[in-house]
Amino acid sequence: MTRPLLLLLTLGGCFRTTVETGLPPAAGQPVEEVAHFFLMGLIGEETFNLDALCPAGVSRIDEGTRAVDCVFGCASLGVYTPRTVRVTCANGAAFRLSPHPEQGVTSATLETPPVEAP
Repeated sequence: MTRPLLLLLTLGGCFRTTVETGLPPAAGQPVEEVAHFFLMGLIGEETFNLDALCPAGVSRIDEGTRAVDCVFGCASLGVYTPRTVRVTCANGAAFRLSPHPEQGVTSATLETPPVEAP
């Protein structure tokens, strides 16, 4: 009984991906979202609207497996394998990347969010 369980635990791998934009982080907690995948991550796709999550831009994106994600993956024998995405918003001005409709390339514009009066 323990050999199949050990084999299952060694086949599963945890990894983390981090993207840093170089923009200073804003004060406050990062936004955490869960990406839902199935069959050991082979099925599923998640898209997050970063403009809605961070209007001033993104400072950092961390994507990985938390302990609770591993519990769900092991309990379901790999049928359900969630991943956690943590987005840290930027503080101040940010570049907004958008596709150019005619050229099909990405253009960047510098946007500064409005400053609220104290």
